[in-house]
This record gives sequence, C-alpha cells and structure tokens, in this order.
Amino acid sequence: MAKDKLAIRRSRYTLQGYEHALESIRRDGRQHGPIPRAAPHQAFLEALALERIGEWKPACWRPDILGFGIAWIDPSPTGITLGVPTRYLPDIASTLMPTSSAAELVDPIDGESAQIYGLPGLRFRLDGSTVILHIPGMAGRIEIPLASPGLWEKALLIAQASFDDTTVFFWDLLPDTWHPLERACAASWPERYVIGGIHYQASRLASGVLRRLPGICRPFSAHDMWFNFGRDLGYEIEFEWQDSGPPRDVLDLLLHHKDGLNVRIDSQGMPLNHFYSENCTYVRLLGDTGGCLDLRRLRHSPETREALKRYRAARGRDRVAERRLELERKYNYPSSETFLGP
Repeated sequence: MAKDKLAIRRSRYTLQGYEHALESIRRDGRQHGPIPRAAPHQAFLEALALERIGEWKPACWRPDILGFGIAWIDPSPTGITLGVPTRYLPDIASTLMPTSSAAELVDPIDGESAQIYGLPGLRFRLDGSTVILHIPGMAGRIEIPLASPGLWEKALLIAQASFDDTTVFFWDLLPDTWHPLERACAASWPERYVIGGIHYQASRLASGVLRRLPGICRPFSAHDMWFNFGRDLGYEIEFEWQDSGPPRDVLDLLLHHKDGLNVRIDSQGMPLNHFYSENCTYVRLLGDTGGCLDLRRLRHSPETREALKRYRAARGRDRVAERRLELERKYNYPSSETFLGP
C-alpha cells in the first residue's frame, strides 16, 4: 500500500498531521503498518504509564477538557512520543513522577514497603527540546517534545509545588537509578511490576490503547480510566466517559480488522446490533493476548446535566485552579488562563 494511504490510516488513530504521519511511516517502514506494535519491554512501559495517565486530575479541569492531556501520539516499535500541550505538562509530570512521604522513607508503616505514588523507577533526561522518560534497567522510552527548552524544569517546579512539604521526589534523590524503596515497592507487587509477570504478558493491550488514545478520545470528552487486577479475566482496563455518544462511536476504530486492537466483543448472548445501538451503555472487549477493555457510557438525566452546569457556573474557579495560575505566574510559565473559559 502506498505510504500516503498508510499515513491517512495512521492519522485516524494518532491524530498526527498528515505530513507528520507520513514522516513516521517512512521512519518505521511500511512493514510495521500504520500503528506499529511495541516491542515487549516498550509495551510494558507504556502499560505502566497509561495506568497513571488514566488517573490524572488536571488542575485546570473543564467539562470539554482534552482527553488525558494528549493531543497526538507518534508510536514506533521501540518508543512512543506524546504530544502534550504546554498547559498540561505539569499535570502529566505530577501524575507520572514517583513520590513518597518523608515519614515513610524513615519508617514504613507496619514494616511494609513504602507507598510509592506515580511510576516507581521512572526517570527523565533532556535531549534538547525533548524530555525522555525511561526506567533504568528496562528498554523503552517515552518522549515528550517541548515548545521551548527549559519548559520541563518549570513544569516540574509547578508539579512539585502542588504536593505538600513532606513529599519526597525520587527524581531528585537519585536521578539516574532506582531508590531502594522504589525497588522494594515494585518487588512487593511482582504480578504488576516484574518483567515476565502476568501484567507484562498482557501489557500489549494497554500499549495498543495508548497508541490509539487520541483517536479513541476524539469523539468524547471528560474521560476516566482505571485498571483492575486479580479478577478472572486478569488485566482489566475500565474506560468511561460522561454525557456523550454510545460506544459504537469508537467500536469501529477498536475493532477495525487491520488497524484496531486484537480484541473481540464479549457478547454474553446479546445480539451484535445491540452494541451498536443508541441505548448501549456498556461493551466488554476481550483481548486475544489476555485482559479486557470495558467501555462504559455514563448518562446523566437532562435535569442532572443542567444542575451540573449551574453548579459549575456558580462555583467558578476552585482553589486548585487558582493555585495553578499562581504557580504559573511565579515560575514565568505560559498561562492556562485563556483555556479556562468564563
């Protein structure tokens, strides 16, 4: 197939511009198709990152916010680039950075490993105007291009100021290697963090979701995502959106015979046309390599939607948003003010 057709198919999922997608096809080679599969370690890193990104709670939230703060994605077999708008960089940083409390570093509760928030072991390095996220000892990388050099350091200052004074940032303590408490935390969850474990084996599903996330998010807004573990189906990704279209609006993307995920609908005796109907609010997709993806549509009644609109209008900006704007001014960071609306 001509490269231009592959670039169009790629753009449908990644939301890259056509020329950007075409350049990526040339880089990866046509044999990898429009959405290349990640190498095993890369898929594992992407699955671990997606688990955190799915929980992000941006300071400057609004009902029509960009899904998970990612405008476009450029996947390759051994890496992935996330197009993160400047206003979301501090949110992404605070979501991914591994942290703990000073008290737990001194005396973990009940002799257990310290609680690590963010992604244990994750570190960064700067390469010009690109920040590269990686885990020492694991192949794989996540790149985030920056609008200008120095922006990442400012985003980190804002992200760190969003935590309380007792928070410990492992990126600062050991910038090039794991902290012993991070290793202890990962070792206490072998099925979740150990290479070769159950979630490593099933991580290709989450990696496939991340590599298609902008296209999946495009029809909707105000997404929520969380991961469940330990059920009969193992690795389960819950994907939910509010007051938007039915799941059919993303099913064609996810089930596309060439470019979609390796999943199938768990019909549970229901006719297939039910999942493409206006009234469908739930679809479970079973992964061929393990795990499942649940699509949930949460519908508020018209009265509830109107009440929420009135509540948001009356409440105005909350203290979290005001604090973010204050920090942006303090560190001379591009302001989110114009994106907050009235």
